[in-house]
Amino acid sequence: MLKVTLELRCNVCGGERFMIPTLNEVEQDVRCADCHAFKCRSDSLEETMAHAKRRLAQHGQWGRLAS
Repeated sequence: MLKVTLELRCNVCGGERFMIPTLNEVEQDVRCADCHAFKCRSDSLEETMAHAKRRLAQHGQWGRLAS
């Protein structure tokens, strides 16, 4: 597992750091690094991030992602 900061937020604790599985790991869930809540499957991470970016843009928070 890799611990990374993403432009996503945990729905449970609001954290921005996530555990991402490496290719050789059986478990392919992306989970919050703080509370371990499930965020998405690793194969849908790009789609999940794109959806979050669109949602932030609609709420006038685009500048945070662009920086």
